[in-house]
Amino acid sequence: MLGMLQVVIGLVFVLLLLSLLATTVMELIASVFKLRGKNLEKALRNMLAASTDVDDKILDKFKSNSLYKQLSYRYGKRRPPSYLGDDTFTSILFNVILNGKGMEDLQQQINDLPDDDLKKVLEQFMDEAENDLDAFKGKVKKWYNDIMDRASGWYKRYTQKILIGVGMAIAIIFNADTLAIYERLESDPETLQSVLTLAEDYVNGNGEGTTALAVNPSPEFEASLTKLESLVNEQIETVKSPLGLGWKNVVWNQVTPYDVVIKLLGWIVTALAVSLGAPFWFDLLRKLVNIRSSGNKPSESS
Repeated sequence: MLGMLQVVIGLVFVLLLLSLLATTVMELIASVFKLRGKNLEKALRNMLAASTDVDDKILDKFKSNSLYKQLSYRYGKRRPPSYLGDDTFTSILFNVILNGKGMEDLQQQINDLPDDDLKKVLEQFMDEAENDLDAFKGKVKKWYNDIMDRASGWYKRYTQKILIGVGMAIAIIFNADTLAIYERLESDPETLQSVLTLAEDYVNGNGEGTTALAVNPSPEFEASLTKLESLVNEQIETVKSPLGLGWKNVVWNQVTPYDVVIKLLGWIVTALAVSLGAPFWFDLLRKLVNIRSSGNKPSESS
């Protein structure tokens, strides 16, 4: 039982490292193609210009707001902001709606909005707040946060598809075949012990940082690139040689069609496993290491 547990711990550790690598590559892709900013602007369009029979007048004014434009500038270039707080959203929205007029004109300005859906939503909030300005602002903030929660869901589902592709690419580049890795760990006690030590050291020394990295990845290109280099040079390299990852030791003239099919299946399993995300694999690894630590550790020769 403990022998099987050790193999699983080793396999989960490798999948964690590959997942972290895939997450970092995904961050590079998101940064280059401004995926977070585009997702935010899509959500804003749904909120401010949902009606199909009007132009994007309110949305355009929102994006032209000085505060929004300041948040959009990075490194001398204008890019959609990756994040917009509810206070900032409410401040910009009120500025756009009032258009230089006072709060006493808020109801009339709402009535004159060109987007019918936006007007009805704000009128409903005003009625529910019984014309209390603070209560009205609170409802607007809650509305924004609810939409952003849904937008996060859209983004996660969209990037999940990309992450599977990234995982497949990593599996092929590193020849990271989950089935072969499992077989190597099960049949080679020395390699297994080496990977187990790395896994335990990783859990004991890098746990909180790993979770933070995976849950709150940096959207900045340079930061993601630095993390990518660190993962490849410091973490992936530690398991690459013991597990035989890569193409260095492949004897091509001995490869059969059956080997190709099994290898392809192993890559697919790796890609799907990586798409589950680093937090999933780290939580599982931590639980498995704790289970093993609570029992009697077998000797290295067992």
